Amino acid sequence: MRRTLCPCSRTGVVADEHQEDFPDEDEDLCPVDCVREFTTDEEFCRILDKAKGTGSLVVVDFYRTSCGSCKYIEQGFAKLCKKAGDDEAPVIFLKHNVMDEYDEQSEVAERLRIRAVPLFQFYKDGVLLEAFPTRDKEKIVAAILKYSSLEPQDIVC
Repeated sequence: MRRTLCPCSRTGVVADEHQEDFPDEDEDLCPVDCVREFTTDEEFCRILDKAKGTGSLVVVDFYRTSCGSCKYIEQGFAKLCKKAGDDEAPVIFLKHNVMDEYDEQSEVAERLRIRAVPLFQFYKDGVLLEAFPTRDKEKIVAAILKYSSLEPQDIVC
């Protein structure tokens, strides 16, 4: 079922050859900050609206700074971004801390009813296509390949 979650405008499997772990070297991390962090609902809606115009897939990593699994998957997520996250890429990578500066649930997390982290959501044309909690990089890769025009060699490091 498809549903639009933005109030402003109203899983595939990857072949075994692509299921290797990402290397731990820092040089594999994205040299630019291509995983963009947003803090407000307005900013999130603006990004989703802009992505509609380009037909880009928007992948959102909802996390909490005190979450060990979130820290684990963060490096892998940044490495996916390194392969696919430029301005003209068919995939836009975002992240959002579900806890605000007062250690309360953020407005975005509250509106989207996010209860588990790390949680990944996949949007296209402003519509939520899929969402799942995971620390499994391969599950994220499979969803990106399922909903974008990228090929495995375009995204897997």
